[in-house]
Amino acid sequence: MVQMNTLALVARGLTKSFGRRKVVRGVDLDVRRGEIVGFLGPNGAGKSTVMKMITGLLTPDSGEIELLGVRNGFRDPGIRSRVGYLQEKPRVYPEMGARAYLSLFARLYGLADASTQIAGALGRVGLTDVGEKPVGAFSRGMQQRLCLARCLIHAPEFLVLDEPTLGLDPNGVVDMREIFLDLRASGVALLFSSHQLDEMERVTDRIVFLQEGQVLASGDKHDVLVGDASGGLTVETAERAMDVVARLKSLPQVADAHVRSDHELTVTLAHPQDDEREGRAEFVRTLVAAGITPLSVRRRRMSLEELFVQMTAHATSGDRVRDRVVN
Repeated sequence: MVQMNTLALVARGLTKSFGRRKVVRGVDLDVRRGEIVGFLGPNGAGKSTVMKMITGLLTPDSGEIELLGVRNGFRDPGIRSRVGYLQEKPRVYPEMGARAYLSLFARLYGLADASTQIAGALGRVGLTDVGEKPVGAFSRGMQQRLCLARCLIHAPEFLVLDEPTLGLDPNGVVDMREIFLDLRASGVALLFSSHQLDEMERVTDRIVFLQEGQVLASGDKHDVLVGDASGGLTVETAERAMDVVARLKSLPQVADAHVRSDHELTVTLAHPQDDEREGRAEFVRTLVAAGITPLSVRRRRMSLEELFVQMTAHATSGDRVRDRVVN
């Protein structure tokens, strides 16, 4: 059993260039055991390059990496054997059966008799019934499941996942989510990159946003997604949002209101109070007096999609948005 609340990864000042192109520019990154860190950023931001440096597939030009408590552990085969890496476009051997494919990698991991681990990994990703089927006949999503099984057979302490849900149908995404959460609960550290932002928002504990090889925002998910402090609230009502939005806008306490979903609205207060809790309580009383039934009133937080759009827009305009870094 791995020790909880210790760092599986400490990376400081990582840089990497390809020719004259500097892809990674002084990246700092931590991942604790028993947590999922979401690695977010547009295509070309340098996420995959950082992941490959962590796992020893690329050598940093400069910087330090402590992997599973060992400085420059990415160079140590014994340390790397305790890490699982799922690359963005996993490769399979199409002529091999799924079980034989996993058996090959089990031997590469140094597992003498891995039949139990292989059966468990196939079951975990939902491929038990196709263990003898040639991998070339698998769908893209099934191949993705198989490659995750490959990453699990040696019981890694740290998983690095580059677009792990790519090609999966909604059921596959849910299955993958449950696997990640189970791994986190058992103390495994996960670094998770994806453009499926809704899914990343569901499973991650912390967020690191990379743009042009630099970290623009990092910290606890709820701290990074604070939204603005201008009195923004998310209000869930028993009534349909479309039926009450006009009434909300007519209230003197409301500067603006927009329908967010069938029963949710985004509300901006005209005069937000310094005491946020009391401000929300007073607004609940206002809603009840206006004949609106509030089911919940909470401070509005940005979605990851909104953060992504904001970050890339600021970066394009030349604003590095350094004030969003939270540690």
